[in-house]
Amino acid sequence: MIRASGYDIAAYGQMIDCEPRMGVYAEALRRAISPGCTVIDLGAGFGAFALLACKYGAGSVVAIEPDPSIELLMPLAKANGFADRITVVRDLSTRYTPERKADVVVSDCRGTVSLYQHHIATIRDARERLLAPGGTLLPMRDTLRVALARSPKAYRQCHYPWRANKYGLDLSAAHSFAANTESKSYLKPAALLSEPRDLAVIDYRIVTQPNLDAAVELVATKGGVAHGLLVWFDAEIAEGLGYSNAPGQPELVYGQMFLPLANPLHLTAGDRIKVRVRGNLIDNRYVWSWDGEANDGQTGETRGAFRQSTFLSRVISVDDAKVGSSQRVPERSPKMQIDTDCLAMAGSGLDFGGIAKAMMERYPQHLPDYRSALDHVVSLYSRYREN
Repeated sequence: MIRASGYDIAAYGQMIDCEPRMGVYAEALRRAISPGCTVIDLGAGFGAFALLACKYGAGSVVAIEPDPSIELLMPLAKANGFADRITVVRDLSTRYTPERKADVVVSDCRGTVSLYQHHIATIRDARERLLAPGGTLLPMRDTLRVALARSPKAYRQCHYPWRANKYGLDLSAAHSFAANTESKSYLKPAALLSEPRDLAVIDYRIVTQPNLDAAVELVATKGGVAHGLLVWFDAEIAEGLGYSNAPGQPELVYGQMFLPLANPLHLTAGDRIKVRVRGNLIDNRYVWSWDGEANDGQTGETRGAFRQSTFLSRVISVDDAKVGSSQRVPERSPKMQIDTDCLAMAGSGLDFGGIAKAMMERYPQHLPDYRSALDHVVSLYSRYREN
């Protein structure tokens, strides 16, 4: 099943307007491309990198993107005189087999941090199957960094209205869910209570594993209330070309990842906080966990500890938990039967309209009219569309 990115055209436009990100990628492409070379643009969106690759002299460009936004690329390619050099593949890159391996593979599939959905698996697959020996992979490397942060604004969603609200309601039972929810922030250097430390270096030329498990010690450089951990990345797109979403740098579309502390830490300069951060890819989403202990910088006495995870932000009902149990014995429901019969008509020679009429006659209680039957058929088959 093809997955849409979830971005709209306005969001893609913001990526083009995002500097220095776009300028750095453009310069990296310009340096990497030689006349007539082959380029693959992964997660292409509407194909901005593909268009630039043609402008800089690429002989052929394959733009791969599962989202419908890629349908805009060919009209844009024609408008720029590149239509004869661009091939559009609306699919996942992991299902694409090239006629010729690429001299350059370019992508930007990050979220607020580099570990996002199947980013690492996509890059690894592209490196092993799509990139020619000696070819150029853009980006080259990211460094994940972490620091203690004070931000009443970022922390507000964890505190209000769960621990305090102007309506006199006791909502404290929901506090732990909110306090384990990561968020996107744009913090300034003044918000940092410690010097940053490196969590990981992700070298896209060699990385194989998608998960993170890193331990660091953060030292408070000034007193204050630590509301959470702030995580960002320093990107190296090519040698000598990079940018960062760190506090103090130009605000980029990524933002920064804020991991709140359920109980903020009151720190003085010199206090030491041992932190362990883990990111585990589960069902196309990262589950983040952050554990730590704060110790007095003079006496070593424990000031506080935390053990948190975005897994704990999910409200899971008993029924939902049972559905996911390995011991559950599934029963066939009417909806399953409808979908089974509908899919069984694939290859029968009937078009969607014919299938809809047959399903309407067979299941009049569930599909009472042609419109509802046709909508169901189209929606069901679209989940299995290969291209």
